[in-house]
Amino acid sequence: MDSILEIIQPNERAIAIFTTHDEWASNLQINNDGNGFTGDWVIRANPKADIIVIYHRTAHTNDIYKASITTIDGPLKAYFKKNRYRINFTNCMHKGTTTSTWSEFARCGANPVRYIKA
Repeated sequence: MDSILEIIQPNERAIAIFTTHDEWASNLQINNDGNGFTGDWVIRANPKADIIVIYHRTAHTNDIYKASITTIDGPLKAYFKKNRYRINFTNCMHKGTTTSTWSEFARCGANPVRYIKA
């Protein structure tokens, strides 16, 4: 899997998020039932997205997940004068792994958030 465009379906609106396994940056919880959250993101309060695509870098792989967004909590706190939000989701599924970097996969720069519509 080389690109986010392989994950999203026509007319889906997505937020793509880059997380790492590092304690300070993970903010990711995926429960066994497919529900979970990822949090503390500088995003729009109403991102108009149906799904979330999560690029999760661990020590050994870059795992890709896709889930349906249920709610957005926040703002959680002010950080450098930007509000941060938590994205809650359901039906999270592991879609595979990638050898692509975040920038290659999401077709963006270093920003850990990308909005995309297929």
